[in-house]
Amino acid sequence: MRKVLPLLLAVLLTGCASHQKKPLDKGTEKEVASLGQMAVKRLMGELKSNLGTALKEGGFPKAIEFCSRKAEELTEKVNKELVVVKVKRVSDKFRNPKNRPDGLDQEVINEFKEELKEGKLSPYKVKKLDGYFVYYKPILVSPFCLNCHGKPESMNPEVLRVIREKYPNDRALNYRAGQLRGVFKVVIPEGEVKGG
Repeated sequence: MRKVLPLLLAVLLTGCASHQKKPLDKGTEKEVASLGQMAVKRLMGELKSNLGTALKEGGFPKAIEFCSRKAEELTEKVNKELVVVKVKRVSDKFRNPKNRPDGLDQEVINEFKEELKEGKLSPYKVKKLDGYFVYYKPILVSPFCLNCHGKPESMNPEVLRVIREKYPNDRALNYRAGQLRGVFKVVIPEGEVKGG
């Protein structure tokens, strides 16, 4: 297991552009999706709970403070609890540079964007690479998200000030409801999948 963790970290940080084009058998895909959904649910639950607390304490400016200081920390906490499976958020319009996509991530983000244009968004995608699977779940922009990710001229000036202070190289503005914000990415070693 100690040998697997450095591999997973390397995959999460650098990614790998070469992946299997052949479709997975349905049983394997279902098992990977189940593991991926479990990891996403854990991270989403942790982030939503803490974000809700920050909003109650000080509104959207406090929520941005939370995101800038604690979101990565909570992601690391969840990954330690998951042990082998690793989850993170990725976006091509990232706010935090740690959420920058690698080549495969960008390819999947583009696939989801094309599907959205065609009105048929997949609930997830699974990619098979050498020794592991990558599960992706789309993150869509809700009207609520526009409080921090909308058009600057429509946002609360204090929220915008805090965003610019905390994220001087921010790319995560000018969204509209229904657009793709990014993806959850879950890396699963092949040995964790019985059918793999």
